[in-house]
Amino acid sequence: MAPGLEKMMEYSKMERLSARLPPPEALLKAVTAYFFYKSTYKTIDKDIPDVQAQHLLRCLNYLNHHLGLATLQPDLLRQWVLVLDHGAHHNSSIHQDIVELLYAALCQNKAKQEVPLSPLEIFAYVRAMCATGGTLKARDETIRYLQNYADKVEDYKPMSHWEVIVKGFNREANEREILRTLKYMDDYAVKGPRQSIHEAVARFYMNRDEIEKAFEWYNKIKEDVVDEQSYHRLQRRLLSLFMQTSNVKFGQIVIRDITAGTPTKYQWDMILEWAVATGKGADEIDRMIGVMERANQSLPKDEWRIPDTIMLNKLVKVAVDRKDPYLAERLIAIGGARNIQPDALTLIYQMEYRLAVNDVDGALTVYKHLQSHDLSKNQDISVVNELIRAMCASGRQDFDTIMNVAADLSDRQARFEPATVSALSVLHLSRDEVHDVIDLLNTHVYSFNSAGRASVQSTLIDYCLKPSTTTAQAWDTYIILKRIFDDTTREQRVRIMNDFFRRQRPDMAVHVFNHMRAHTRQDTIPTVETYVACLSGIGKAKDDESLEVVYNQLKLDFNIEPNTLLHNALMKAYTSCESPRTALGFWDDIASSREGPNINSIHLAMRACEDAPWGDEKARQIWIKLNRTGIELDQDLWASYAAALIGNGNVDNAIRLLEEAHVQEGLDMDTLVIGSLYNAAPGQVKKGLVEAWAKEKYPEIWTALEEIGTRISERTELPEFKIAREVEP
Repeated sequence: MAPGLEKMMEYSKMERLSARLPPPEALLKAVTAYFFYKSTYKTIDKDIPDVQAQHLLRCLNYLNHHLGLATLQPDLLRQWVLVLDHGAHHNSSIHQDIVELLYAALCQNKAKQEVPLSPLEIFAYVRAMCATGGTLKARDETIRYLQNYADKVEDYKPMSHWEVIVKGFNREANEREILRTLKYMDDYAVKGPRQSIHEAVARFYMNRDEIEKAFEWYNKIKEDVVDEQSYHRLQRRLLSLFMQTSNVKFGQIVIRDITAGTPTKYQWDMILEWAVATGKGADEIDRMIGVMERANQSLPKDEWRIPDTIMLNKLVKVAVDRKDPYLAERLIAIGGARNIQPDALTLIYQMEYRLAVNDVDGALTVYKHLQSHDLSKNQDISVVNELIRAMCASGRQDFDTIMNVAADLSDRQARFEPATVSALSVLHLSRDEVHDVIDLLNTHVYSFNSAGRASVQSTLIDYCLKPSTTTAQAWDTYIILKRIFDDTTREQRVRIMNDFFRRQRPDMAVHVFNHMRAHTRQDTIPTVETYVACLSGIGKAKDDESLEVVYNQLKLDFNIEPNTLLHNALMKAYTSCESPRTALGFWDDIASSREGPNINSIHLAMRACEDAPWGDEKARQIWIKLNRTGIELDQDLWASYAAALIGNGNVDNAIRLLEEAHVQEGLDMDTLVIGSLYNAAPGQVKKGLVEAWAKEKYPEIWTALEEIGTRISERTELPEFKIAREVEP
């Protein structure tokens, strides 16, 4: 974890809990350590992920309120602002807020000293704002500075500011403001060569694949080249675009521009890349290299174009991008024949195309050769991450081999990508190596942005919910999620809770529920719907101990206002746990409430009457009240009522009621009504009486029920028809 981050995270938690906050001096020390770490040249993870940025902004606001950031040294504030220029934070309002807070402090500091901002200070602000999606504000501040201070500051060279601004609008894909910026430059008579500005505009149109506009700006640049190397890089970028879009017409024009003079080695590389991209084979490329070498005879020796590893790598990269591993191998062979030795980048490309065709063993072989090369630039990090993931997925490599590759990255203190952390976590979990997973996550997830953290979190949740995952492994995974990913949402936790119910472990499910109750975040603690989900799971598991635990917690939960939905869930749970009399107490609560019962409440009350001693009497009372209200009594309600009456064994009374309703109220006898009557009849004898009556009175319906088929009831262990009587809360 980055120095100072843990203290900042602690502050965020204390602020959320409205607890006692740490002294400002301690927090300033943590923030200073954090910024210093991010600004040091040795740091790989210079960017500030959005999760860390949220903690940082809270702390800076706190420090500004209690100490005043304007009291800090201007150089320190400027260095802090520059830290925000690292990494990709495009369109991040959090990062912009940090920059503006620090910049405002810097301006206040300067105002007290009655001196203008230095060019370095304004440039730091412009760079940071353009890097975080605030280019428009950066331009406005640049114009304000030009109007007020430009003539008072020595060595002020605004061209670099405008270049950063145009590139900022480029990243934000804002064509309108790019063109307006060019007009502002004319209005303020900004002096100096504009090649870099125009190249940025050309790249803007390249990024949007607007080839004709990009080519139009290329032609403008071609007329006034100041920096040839930059111009050649633009040509290469154009050719790359034409390769990707198969635009041979414009590509050939650029090649003609290159060959109109005497191409440099860099340009010859482009010519050869274009040849590979347009379908030239390895033998033809070899012949063209020979042409380049023979042309050296007319040049001074210090200008000779010598085939080298840089050229080889560029050609192999084009072949890899074209998904042509055979051509890539042939090009490497040609390089070998010309005594061009592959370097680390060559082997990296080789690994890429072998992984692209799922040749994991081949990629691993190349990786072993790669270890003898200089990897100080960390160019291999991405492909080695991909190799680790491929090895985890293939199932052909043994555990120790995978760990050796992972250990190599760890020893180099290289960053693991979120997908790699996910793959290794699942591998360790499958081997019950819980502590290794915790170490892995603690090492890496705090440096991920929210999207990276979410992807790892999602993988762990999926593993936890996977049916093939053992219950013990699922529990270990959940505990890891609880410990590392405190921001796991209520919805995600409910899914895990429900899965433990599915696994017939209501005790574990209730633990998950209790952890939600003990949480400090309002978006995580249980709602009525969470209680309903938990009670439903308990009811299916028929776990009366867990039911009592959750009900007692509900009575103490001041965040919950019981409603009909919650009372329905309690009624269903208590009925399932063989406490129907308690369940009917919740019906009374519903009946006396302002909200009142819904259709599901009535069905659930009838289910409770079906199982309760003298429940038929309670069912009649409910039915009489329903008749008074004028509610429409449909087939489903009649089926539930009939089942409630017969549940206590009074077959004759239940049958007589149905026959009277059939004659007097037009009740249609169907499979649901008669099937419910049969299923609810207690004991085989009573079921036999229902069967005899139905066969005599309604033989067609009975035949239809027999076609539906029977199953063994979990409650009575007697046959029952496969009709849908399940009622949700």
